[in-house]
Amino acid sequence: MTAKTIDDEEVYKEQKIYMPFPGRFGRGKEMGRGPYEKSGILRETSIGPLARVHETFEITYPFEDVAKGDATRRELLNDELVVSVVLWYVPFGEFDGSEVVFYEEEKKLDLKTEWIWR
Repeated sequence: MTAKTIDDEEVYKEQKIYMPFPGRFGRGKEMGRGPYEKSGILRETSIGPLARVHETFEITYPFEDVAKGDATRRELLNDELVVSVVLWYVPFGEFDGSEVVFYEEEKKLDLKTEWIWR
């Protein structure tokens, strides 16, 4: 997930990795289908077929404190933010040409109307 300003300045970038556990559960001397089968990662973090996953990303958006009279208030440096989400299938764990994008979405957020400082 990447968030950029309208000026194409990146203000946030985060990734989540979903990975199935190895079929041999990291045991035995056999390699299996490759080193990723023997990796010893035992926690199941994959996304099952037709499963929905809800992730929350908290973006600290750049602001500045502006003094007006006796008080200061926070103002956003830009009023719009472009958020893009890309889901990749990376079969061997590395971006080596075999990866596939299976979902991509980009949304433009207008922070002037949707944001309230509390």
